[in-house]
Amino acid sequence: MEIRSISASAALRVAATVLGVIIALRFLWIAHAIFIVTFLGVLLGLALSPAVGWLAERRIPRGVAAAAVVALLIAFLAGLGAFIGPSIRDQTGQLSRELPKAMQEVDNWLNRTPAKALVQPPPGAPKQSGGLTAELGRELRGATKVLFPLVSGIFGALGGVVIILFIAMYIAAEPGLYRDGVLHLVPHRHRDRAREVLATLRDTLRRWLVARLIAMVAIGVITGAGLAALHVNGAIALGVLAGLLEFVPFFGPIASAIPAIAVALIDSPEKALWVAGLYLLVQQLEGNVLTPLLLRQRLDIPPVLTVVTAAALGVVFGVIGMLIAEPLLATVLVTTKMLYVNDVVGDEVKVGTS
Repeated sequence: MEIRSISASAALRVAATVLGVIIALRFLWIAHAIFIVTFLGVLLGLALSPAVGWLAERRIPRGVAAAAVVALLIAFLAGLGAFIGPSIRDQTGQLSRELPKAMQEVDNWLNRTPAKALVQPPPGAPKQSGGLTAELGRELRGATKVLFPLVSGIFGALGGVVIILFIAMYIAAEPGLYRDGVLHLVPHRHRDRAREVLATLRDTLRRWLVARLIAMVAIGVITGAGLAALHVNGAIALGVLAGLLEFVPFFGPIASAIPAIAVALIDSPEKALWVAGLYLLVQQLEGNVLTPLLLRQRLDIPPVLTVVTAAALGVVFGVIGMLIAEPLLATVLVTTKMLYVNDVVGDEVKVGTS
């Protein structure tokens, strides 16, 4: 078998490329918080860009229009918080009193069934008091270090929100500037294709985010109304929680259902079953009716990939990593289909939204 030798310059280029990739990955790992915040800011900027463009068509400078749109968004959120804040605060306090009772009810029920082995330490292990409630408390305290590595406090969270808003404002004000900056990195013979890929990514991510935000509001309202109809304590707060966690694919709806079922269990097991059925019905409504109506051309993302990506990013980066799982996966799939499957392999596949 003939062994081909490579020149020193070619070997040097390969080594430099590998070293560059390693350095880039290492930098991305160290600065992943900035990457995630930037990605969220770009998403929001893409969503706000049509409103800024509408104002720009009426001879308002794009910079002023972008600042005005962001200011209106902040004012709307502040007004909404002031309107429903007192009710949420009262019901959150009520939930903080009810949840320990609910966990104690679950603990007592488990101790009367064969499932009590699940909350008891194995033979030879040191005994820990408190049952299920104490065990969940210990697990949550340990999970906090993993789930929230990027938000060390209220100031860190506010700082991240401010950065996201500024990035969104700049993206919405001058989208062409950043698009052209990316295109300058592409050889001229491939520039038209790169422009097409960027346009597809823009439309895909914009439609996804707008549909997701509308779905969050709808899910929150429907869930809150359903819980109120079932006379569940803290229905408004639980509805807001369901709406917020709707942004996290797959795991968010499950997490939002747990406290509602626990609170309903205080009244009766039958009410807990009704609440579980409500959450199941709402998720079926969201997946089979609401999302197709909001996003008629649905993202062609296999559900298994969404679950695996969300779980992987959740393990590595915590909850904030799960927030970008679906749009990041959509970005990777669109780019892979257009630049590899279509252009290299030669297969014709649907790209972006389908």
